[in-house]
Amino acid sequence: MNILIWSNQFSIGGGMRLLYNLTSAIARQPGVERVRLVVAPNSQLRNYVELQKTGNIEICYSNNPINHPTSSHLLANMNVVYFFWPHTEQYQAIDRPTVCTFHDTTIFDFVPPFMKGDELSFHWRLSKKWIDHTSSVVVSSQHVKNRLIAHFGNRSEQAFVIPHAITPIAKVYNRKVSPELGARIPSDYIIYPSNTSPHKNHNNLLMGFAKSKYKRKYPLLLTGYLTDKLRIPFPDSTSEVNWIPTLVSTMKRTGLLLDRQVYPLGFVGDHDIPALIKNAKALIMPSLSEGGGSYPVEEALRLGTPVLCSDIPVMREHLSRHSAKIAWFDPHNPDSIAKALDNLFDDYDTYKLSALHGIHDETQTWDDIAKQYIEVFRLTFWRYYGKILY
Repeated sequence: MNILIWSNQFSIGGGMRLLYNLTSAIARQPGVERVRLVVAPNSQLRNYVELQKTGNIEICYSNNPINHPTSSHLLANMNVVYFFWPHTEQYQAIDRPTVCTFHDTTIFDFVPPFMKGDELSFHWRLSKKWIDHTSSVVVSSQHVKNRLIAHFGNRSEQAFVIPHAITPIAKVYNRKVSPELGARIPSDYIIYPSNTSPHKNHNNLLMGFAKSKYKRKYPLLLTGYLTDKLRIPFPDSTSEVNWIPTLVSTMKRTGLLLDRQVYPLGFVGDHDIPALIKNAKALIMPSLSEGGGSYPVEEALRLGTPVLCSDIPVMREHLSRHSAKIAWFDPHNPDSIAKALDNLFDDYDTYKLSALHGIHDETQTWDDIAKQYIEVFRLTFWRYYGKILY
């Protein structure tokens, strides 16, 4: 089987880690002769050296659509085309079986503040075209499948559910953060590793954290894209996005002190993330909307770090396979966030012991996930051509 993975765009956090782990695992499966991964020249793809070491992975770069004449050589000899990240791409018809993964429906379930109706309508039409015309659709959770049906109709009942919110942490990782990062952080802390998109809910988190009686004892570390922009002085808090000034204002209004109660670190490399999470007193996940679950939550539980989490359907689905005690809260309510923080630290030993026991919960591997994708690829090929792909 020859598989073309087309991914001109993907998120630089969890999306990139998923792309790396899934591509590697697909290439390892029996019967897979070649995987051709196509990304944009400016994609910031990391781990490409490790990918190429697999032997049967070829990495190509292109800014053109897949059905552009200059892309014909990329399609040559490929049996199935897998669109890894269709959320911001225009659908392009091609003459072979296609599969795409819908990772989430956040833009429809949690419309970003001040988004214009015509912009939202554009994204809806773009998504519907993928759903209506791709040979097979994969979703990352039953929750996403239900939301696709709600937004786009009964055709999405045919979507394949392949959960992949499993830990992307390698078996071997650094136990301590790099000296440079270690010099910037306190010894005890709570961590929230996430970009600053509005649905990630930093504003309610900051308001809730400001009400916690533990905010001085256990400061909040923020890592992820644009979190470092919270360091820009008010009112000069300009940024690429319009919600950063709101977060800066919330910190100022609630009296949260920079580098005393809140440490906005910005993007932190993969070599430091496992140690940051493992050494945290707790990880908090206040997101208002997710797709298949949360990689940071999964990482924390595999490292024995207690978790505080939004009580939303997708996270209940994700964490149903874990035994660790979770400190749930209403992400829309800062008081609920504060109460969860106080309850966890009032009974910290119970939460910590439960998280440590949960390290040994059964989990899927990336090869398990890849095998399910291969089954979808084979079925899609059979439906398209009426013959079996060996």
